[in-house]
Amino acid sequence: MTVRLKETADLVTSCVALEARPFVALEHLEGGTGRLVADVELPERTAPEAGAASVEPGDVLFGKLRPYLAKTWLADRPLFASTELLCLRPRAGVDSRWLAYVVTSNPVVEWAVATSDGTKMPRTSWEKLAEYRIQIPPIGDQRAIADYLDRETARIDALIEKKQRILALLEEKFLETVRNLVTGGMSLDDPLNIRKNELVRTGWAPVKLAQDFRFGSGTTPTAGEERYYGGATPWIVTGDLRDGLLETVPGSVTPEALVDFSALRVHPADALIVAMYGATVGRLAITAFPAAVNQACCVMHSGVRLRTWFVFYYLLSHRQVLMERAVGAGQPNISQEILRSLRLVAPDLAAQDRIVSVLDGMRSRLVQLSSRTRSQLDLLAEHRQALVTTAVTGEPDLSVVAA
Repeated sequence: MTVRLKETADLVTSCVALEARPFVALEHLEGGTGRLVADVELPERTAPEAGAASVEPGDVLFGKLRPYLAKTWLADRPLFASTELLCLRPRAGVDSRWLAYVVTSNPVVEWAVATSDGTKMPRTSWEKLAEYRIQIPPIGDQRAIADYLDRETARIDALIEKKQRILALLEEKFLETVRNLVTGGMSLDDPLNIRKNELVRTGWAPVKLAQDFRFGSGTTPTAGEERYYGGATPWIVTGDLRDGLLETVPGSVTPEALVDFSALRVHPADALIVAMYGATVGRLAITAFPAAVNQACCVMHSGVRLRTWFVFYYLLSHRQVLMERAVGAGQPNISQEILRSLRLVAPDLAAQDRIVSVLDGMRSRLVQLSSRTRSQLDLLAEHRQALVTTAVTGEPDLSVVAA
């Protein structure tokens, strides 16, 4: 039987619970999996904002903001849901697990996207989503489909988790090797700010970054002023940094911007860039071209005693130590002064070149292996989504599903 989605569930908009409950928002949900973000700890709330809903176990949450993210969750406890989420309470004769799989399926997500309003932050509504038509089988078949999908998605999720662990272990092993090579195998309590009496490797010496590199930064020309953007000079922002060689960026500035903003300077190629704050804090890149940068980028170039790529690998392998020096309560901030004060221990230039060559080869192999593994993860995620869609659209052989 084909019905509208609104005939399978009711929208819950009231917040009647008086006791404190966990509060779930869009950011707490994974995209496309129907799960909470791993290791998330939901905050407790007693008086959520107006429009929040009291959620009960068995209610189905659907992210109405940017619905292409396909963020859904079958609630397993009493909570409050933010206004970014639709709280759907299954009606009699509707299995909650089956409904959760329905709203995670491709057709429903595509309908939500197609019925969204807005461009930068599109959102759908229950009025529009509720009009989606779905084939609803008898309650016994719904449960059989849900049981089948529970088994099959759990199997796929376990395989995905295994491959993700492999990726993490490969990255960890690589960074361990990097640390050993760029410190000469020395075990130092504070490897980014060593003292002279800790030097134990012959031929290695301390070098303060500020004494060897030229430092710089940049700025952002006035937003919305077309005469400042789209010129011939590449303009780098922290979102462009990907912990490797930066060969192209989407942004650029004009000669007029370089004239009107004195802080906007063109830095040479082979410069090391570090993201100092924001969501990308700590990310690194080395430029393949001369470029200007925004104010969140710290630029280091023209080293004499240190190779740029040697310092890149040093900072990459000690990022956690660097982050521990960040300041700021809300969001960590690695100031240029923190970077200028760092003291490395390094061998001569010829030895640095040999170390970089070895690490370049290892990193290239790691990138290739990671790329293949991520392609496999993408295929597994696509298969999972196709499996859910097929099962809830009435296409599966129920005799197989029930087996």
